[in-house]
Amino acid sequence: MKVFEGKCSKCGKIYYSHRKGDIIVCDCWRYCPLCGAEMTPYTPESNMALYGFDGKRDLKILMVCLRHTPPFYSSQKPVEVELT
Repeated sequence: MKVFEGKCSKCGKIYYSHRKGDIIVCDCWRYCPLCGAEMTPYTPESNMALYGFDGKRDLKILMVCLRHTPPFYSSQKPVEVELT
């Protein structure tokens, strides 16, 4: 049986499957690029209107790693990997 593979464009991790065209979401966007720890979802402390969030736009910062001073804020979105 043929094995198909795909490589994450962000972290380089390789995924394998027996089905061509599968799409896998790499989890690298959830990990801090500085220390490798799993980050937590970012929630602003103030009123969302101060950030220009009106329900029509995405909040740019998605995750935060609190192990650093100052904290590391990430706007990296999930990366889809297509197996070919």
